[in-house]
Amino acid sequence: MRRPACGAAFLAGLAGGGVLGALTMAHLASRMRADGRLKDAETEQLRRTEEELLARLKALDAAKTDFMATISHELRTPLTSISGYVELLRDSEPDELTDGQQRMLEVIARNARRLRELIEDILTLSRIESGGFSSDQGEVDLAQVIAKAITAFGPAAEKASVRLHVEVRGPLPLRGDGVQLDKVLVNLIGNAVKFTPPEGTVTVHAERAEDHTVLRVADTGMGIPPAEQNALFVRFFRATNAIRQAIPGTGLGLAICQKIVDNHGGSIEVDSAENVGTTVTVRLPH
Repeated sequence: MRRPACGAAFLAGLAGGGVLGALTMAHLASRMRADGRLKDAETEQLRRTEEELLARLKALDAAKTDFMATISHELRTPLTSISGYVELLRDSEPDELTDGQQRMLEVIARNARRLRELIEDILTLSRIESGGFSSDQGEVDLAQVIAKAITAFGPAAEKASVRLHVEVRGPLPLRGDGVQLDKVLVNLIGNAVKFTPPEGTVTVHAERAEDHTVLRVADTGMGIPPAEQNALFVRFFRATNAIRQAIPGTGLGLAICQKIVDNHGGSIEVDSAENVGTTVTVRLPH
């Protein structure tokens, strides 16, 4: 004859134990229900705590975004005055300023430009994080946007002994936000010139494909270490080789470019090899 399992025998014994067995079973059932209610209460408490922490984090994030926007706006006014007076002094008669004073004004002007770019990037980032960043799209000729950016970076490239090579098969009409697309070009060309050593080359290529326009900005610069390439679009990320060589930057440019391209329904990708160069490819729908 098969003997009941230990657990079954135990329950059978309780069941056969009359009043004592019934009381024991009732007590066990009561404890099980109490344990279940306790677990439910603990789960509910954890859920409430999680919601409270999430609400606090959202409030802190919103406060940070507001702070960045406020500080950026407050910095703009004195910076505009500084830049204005520097330009007035630089426009003075040649014999009114010594060579040393001219060089000092150039340093002030250069750092004022860097500060202005930083402020604009922070303002753009604050608009992105607050959900207030959108594109005002209309008919745009990308070839003209490229020409404007190339003209703007001509002096900087010449000073850095970097060749600017343009391959644009235009016109390149598409629907887009001209101001934002200009920002993309400024960021990409600016990075390429900044990270390319003397006698290097920056190539800007654009052409119309079947259902999209392709823009490529390639350089023969320092490139990006393979282990860091997945972080290129992370805000404030900077490659270790750029930091090591003390090349200035905020680490916001590519993140902003990605958001602008996303707003246009396009795509952006980076192909880079350390000590060889970097190519950024943007595809925008017509």
